[in-house]
This record gives sequence, C-alpha cells and structure tokens, in this order.
Amino acid sequence: MPRAWARLASVVGACALAGLGWLRWVDWRVDNVLQQRYDIPLTGIAVPTDSASLTEGERQAWFHGCHGCHAAQLQGKVFIDEPGEIRLVAPNIPETIARYSDAELSRLIRHGIRRDGTGVMGMPSADFYQMSDLDVGRIIAHLRAAPVVPHALPSTSLHLPAKLALLDGDMLPDAATIDHRAPRVGDRRDTTRAWRGEYLARTICNECHGDRLEGIEDAPPLRQANGYSHPEFTALLREGRARDGRDLPLMGRTARARFFRFTEDEIADIYGYLMLFPAAPSPEGDAPPPSR
Repeated sequence: MPRAWARLASVVGACALAGLGWLRWVDWRVDNVLQQRYDIPLTGIAVPTDSASLTEGERQAWFHGCHGCHAAQLQGKVFIDEPGEIRLVAPNIPETIARYSDAELSRLIRHGIRRDGTGVMGMPSADFYQMSDLDVGRIIAHLRAAPVVPHALPSTSLHLPAKLALLDGDMLPDAATIDHRAPRVGDRRDTTRAWRGEYLARTICNECHGDRLEGIEDAPPLRQANGYSHPEFTALLREGRARDGRDLPLMGRTARARFFRFTEDEIADIYGYLMLFPAAPSPEGDAPPPSR
C-alpha cells in the first residue's frame, strides 16, 4: 500500500506540474498576442475648435457609443464583467488622451492601436474604421474639451476561458482583424444622400449588425428594414419599437440612449440605403448593395 500511495502521489504531482506548465504556456501565448505591435503609420488630422464642431462632435460621440462604454462624463467604467471569465474596463478618456497627440488618438479610434503600437481589447475600432476625417476630428475635439472627472477604476482582467477564446481567435483585439489599408466609405468624395445613408449604416449600425449588415447573434440582418414603412423605421431608431409596437430590449436601450440624436434627414438617408437591400437573402448570402 505505501508503494501504491507513493505512485499515486507521483502521478498527481506530475499532473499538477504539467497543468501548471500548461497554464504558464497559455499566459505566455496570451501575452504575445496582447503585446503584438502593429506597424500602422500616424497620419495628420485636422481637429476643429469652433463651437459648432464641438457640439457636433459630442452628438457624434454619443451615437457612436463613446459615452456608452466610457460613461456619461467619459470618466470610464467596467463595461463587461463576467466573473471567472473576463472584466473589460473602458478607461477615463480625458485623463488618458492627455498623453496622446491628435494623430495618435485618430489611430487609436480607427485602428485600435495605442501609442506604443499594441492593440486595445474591447475597442470597437472596426466599427469606426470607415469614418471620415471630418467626423473623427470633431469627435477628438469633443473628447479634448471634456473635463477630467476623477474616477477609480479596476484593471481589465482575463481569466482562463477568455484567454482560450483569445488564443482561438474568437476574441482578438480589433487591430488584429481590421484591413488597415482598405479604402474607407468616409474617404469617398460623395455628398449624395445615398452615400450618407451607407456611411451612417456602416459606421454605426455595423456595431450590432456586422460589417456586411447581415446580422450577428441576436441582431437581425438589416434587409428586414424592407418590411418597415418610413414612419415605422423612424420609431424603430428613435424608440426601439418593432413594427407591431413591441419594445426591442437591446434596440430600445440603444435607441433611447443614442439614436434619438439622429436627425430626420439622417434617418431618411439610412432608410433609403437599406431599401436597396433585397427583401430576402440571395443563394450566395446577404451582402450590402454596391457602393455608389
């Protein structure tokens, strides 16, 4: 019996050491992913200072979700907290960006890359990549003008399930998934209402409905807008109400916090763009209508 117990203890010890070694290997791999540098050059951007641009920058920041993730006064908050899995913390923006140049901040917004070249976890830069220099400049102006509100924040932390998702490629920083040299919708020299509808849909609606607007998880494909009248679509964006009057939980919260800031013309432009989608998916799958 003593020998059997000794052999068992030896096996248990070996397994514990192997498990510890594996956990250290996971941490090493995760650190490599998070410390990867992205060689995206800085480009200059014009940041306005007039009051109209500051007001528009605040409106843009609200419906693009800056205040949703970073809190109403941009003081930062825990925006994902799943015990035993992951805690993501959005930093205090006015405090953090004091160390950034305008070009560095523009790269952070559109490419998800910090000053040191590493990618940001949880920053939805793939949603912002398509934005125009004009709108990014206005948002930066608003963020620069915001006062620092002191706020103690915990650190972001990844537990084993989140680390494994990161290594599987299911939860990468956006900087690792963006085509950083792809042409932007916002860079096109176009002032038509069709372009404006596409631009708004592909920089705001894509957050929940995907870059191709074909839907992600509980968010439906936006071709479903074909079933809405213009007044019904307006109620959807402003109040989060479905055609039958139901309150749509996620859309309702988003509409009442952010989308009520859309102008009537912007809603009409988005609606007009979505009406270009076929009402039913094609055999090849959904895809946005051709850019105009």
